[in-house]
Amino acid sequence: MLIIDCMSVSLTGCGVEARFLLEAMACRALRDGADTIPGNAKAMAKWLHVSERMVSGALVELVSCGAICRLSRGVGRGRPAVTYRIAAAEVALLAEKKSSYGAHAKLLERLFSGDDLTVEMLGAVSKTESNSAALSKVGRPAPPGARGRLSASNRLLLGTLLVRADSFGQVTGVSNLELIRLTGLDAESLKHRLKRLLAVGLIRTYVPGASSSVFRAGKISSSYFLNLNHPAFGLKRNCAVVVHRLGWEDERRVSHEESLWRDVLRVSKHGSEVRTETPSAVIRFLVGQRGVVFRLLQFMLLQYASELLARHWRELGATGFVDGGWVRERIEGALRKSSMPEGGQDDVDKEWKAVISYFHGEVLKIARDYRSRFGQADWIEFDSGGLSILPVLHGTGYSIITVLLRPPPEWLSECTVLLEERPGVVNPESYSGEADMDLVTRIHYGLASYPAKRLLMK
Repeated sequence: MLIIDCMSVSLTGCGVEARFLLEAMACRALRDGADTIPGNAKAMAKWLHVSERMVSGALVELVSCGAICRLSRGVGRGRPAVTYRIAAAEVALLAEKKSSYGAHAKLLERLFSGDDLTVEMLGAVSKTESNSAALSKVGRPAPPGARGRLSASNRLLLGTLLVRADSFGQVTGVSNLELIRLTGLDAESLKHRLKRLLAVGLIRTYVPGASSSVFRAGKISSSYFLNLNHPAFGLKRNCAVVVHRLGWEDERRVSHEESLWRDVLRVSKHGSEVRTETPSAVIRFLVGQRGVVFRLLQFMLLQYASELLARHWRELGATGFVDGGWVRERIEGALRKSSMPEGGQDDVDKEWKAVISYFHGEVLKIARDYRSRFGQADWIEFDSGGLSILPVLHGTGYSIITVLLRPPPEWLSECTVLLEERPGVVNPESYSGEADMDLVTRIHYGLASYPAKRLLMK
């Protein structure tokens, strides 16, 4: 959780900028002491590289909800000096709870500090120093985003995601409604700011959620993959990226998402007599589902394969590996058993077992393929730390596969690409940073996404 989520006051009436200001103040109070926080709007604005107008409006909201105290002290014959402090009861509560950011503490502390976080639109020409201090159309200083700075609203949204991310930056199980509640953004602003974080590369990619009868939960939230290597965070080599790319085309050009959807559409159009690679029980299970559901099933397979690789890297390299049944249990827990009125209970159970067996077998196939291909780079110790699969660009199938390693091996560059020129022969290329590769290549590898055209036109 963010620090403000541990406070006793209700922030329901506070907007996103007020919440950012309070988080920044609370972060500094816990780290350096409450007395180190700048006391007035002008000093706070300078500290956080935001407008004084924004800070003044945010302080009004925070005083109103009781999170901040407004202190007035007369000095001579002039106007009384006004300062602001976090309410003493809230500071004591945070100290008692020993609030901390957890796994990504350094990144979050930077996000809510006075550090000037500069970002650029992916694919944009680097701005000069003179251009970065741009003016708006009416001659006033441009807002932070226009000057290449990450705005207060975007910082809070990114922090809300980051504090819920796993060690590789993957965020799951957070709905849009929850993000709206946690940030104070409305639905349209949330959508725009998520696109903005994608456009500047702080979010690598995302898998949109959906509602479907095939999932036990009924509705699956969107998943986000944050870029922990982004220069704005100021930390080099948070993760190591390793990519394997086939130098020729074979059946791995097609993903499960594509093959499943193709077979379901064929049967829907031509009838059950048509021949398909997918078992008939699985097709009946998925008939009538939208395309986004197949994307979520692909993501599910990759998640379980990723965990298999992380837990059983060495064993997957041997023949006869058995996962112990936990993968099957996870799949059964994620999917919903369908009822088939035309058959009896025995038929229902038989169909269900066939569906689970299919997905279980495909997870093992994916994990073994990743293990075999990355295992060609026998100089890289993939089992020395954590490993996570990163989804690649839609349409590339398994011809390109990407994993993240954390902590990164000391001698391994930030990004390594293994080009398999012919079966069993890989040609490695090393990059000191992801930005050393062109944008289109990064997008194909799952390291970034195409910015929205509307944002590119700005």
